[in-house]
Amino acid sequence: MRPDLQLAHLKTLIAIDTHGSFSAAADILGRSQSAVTQQMQGLELSVGRPIFENVGRGRQLTVAGQELLRHAHEIVRMCSTAVISAEKRYDSRTIRVGAPLELANAILPDVMRDFAKLYPHSRIQLNIDRSRALMEALEAGGLDIAISTWRRGVRDGRLLKLLRVQWVAAQRWTMPEDGPLPLVLTDEPSMFRRICLNALELVGMPYYERLTTHSPAGVRFAVEAGLGVTARTLSAFRSDIQVLGPEFGLPPLPRVSYYLHQSNYQTSEETEALRKLLESHEMDGSAVE
Repeated sequence: MRPDLQLAHLKTLIAIDTHGSFSAAADILGRSQSAVTQQMQGLELSVGRPIFENVGRGRQLTVAGQELLRHAHEIVRMCSTAVISAEKRYDSRTIRVGAPLELANAILPDVMRDFAKLYPHSRIQLNIDRSRALMEALEAGGLDIAISTWRRGVRDGRLLKLLRVQWVAAQRWTMPEDGPLPLVLTDEPSMFRRICLNALELVGMPYYERLTTHSPAGVRFAVEAGLGVTARTLSAFRSDIQVLGPEFGLPPLPRVSYYLHQSNYQTSEETEALRKLLESHEMDGSAVE
């Protein structure tokens, strides 16, 4: 059974070729000439044929030796790349990002893909939660970037997009002929809950809460199951929903704003790059609690 190729032997082969002789390679590598010779004999055992031949007073590579040398350069380069990659991956900083579920569904796949191309070894810790919890985490130093419908102050947070809130129901859902409107809502505190209830109360339309949930995903499931109506932006849902327009007799709804927030505690090159990607992304209908 032939012995496996040894990386150290391949490096010695490259040194011999680079410096022109066994003795010169031995001096550069800090080894004895006999040790270098033994390494080359080990390579010949591994490949099963001579890699050097005597020419006059010196030695030169055989055809097999030249082929092995070509592969040796590639193997050594790949090993060095692997070590560098592992070091970068280990040392890379973790970017902590928070976003509501609906917004994460809408934009983060594209943003994260672009970011991974720029920083393939960076680690991302993604926190999916409602806006209030995300802002609390940002204030406590638990997030580097947060996207939220909340603002910390008059000038705080970069406005990313204004999005229209819509009345949404299942594809085959119909308005009740009489009786109150069945609603699917998130629990307090919820901006969309307030938007929905305020709009109905302003026009005196009767309603009842058929399902209340803490999770925006729960709203989506219940609406798509036909349990009732909600007021959200469209990216929270899949295609099997309908937008209830003015012909359904429902009051108009406002727009909501998304804000991009960055931690005041620390920053990094990677965090700045991710922030710029988020700022440049064309959002397409997401909304959050």
